[in-house]
Amino acid sequence: MPREKFEAASELKDGELMPCVSPLGYAAKKMGVKEVLMRKGVKADTRFDFAELFFKDNFETSLAEDEAKELGIDTALEAVRLAPSAVNKQPWRVVITKDGAHFYEKKSRGYDNGTYDLQKIDMGIALYHFERECKESNKSVEYKVCDPGISLLENMDYIGSYMWN
Repeated sequence: MPREKFEAASELKDGELMPCVSPLGYAAKKMGVKEVLMRKGVKADTRFDFAELFFKDNFETSLAEDEAKELGIDTALEAVRLAPSAVNKQPWRVVITKDGAHFYEKKSRGYDNGTYDLQKIDMGIALYHFERECKESNKSVEYKVCDPGISLLENMDYIGSYMWN
């Protein structure tokens, strides 16, 4: 998408920016060659394994899918895993503790230009998917920004938590 054309069409003023555009409408019945090649190039139809995204108590211990099921959050975590992401970076990492689900952004180069961090949009999408699926399965959660103090990996930031009610 040529950003300049969207910015011109929206008549952005000085000091305004358009970090992303979201498509509306219906998918075409058949993808064009350019779209097929682009999707293959960014591996749009592949996702990280569950164990690479979700952890128990810290970043050293992967959360087992059976444990997520016992906690009643397996569908919510799967929704996060499958959530759309800019060039499929899937920057979210989630640590599950007895208190809640703590979301972290694993930063990739080139997505934070000092003015905005494009991966924060991906994080918002992941948070939405988690909350929506929790509500769908009658799991009561409350969003809070309350850093649990878990030791971080390199290039990682705490974003927020869904606390169990």
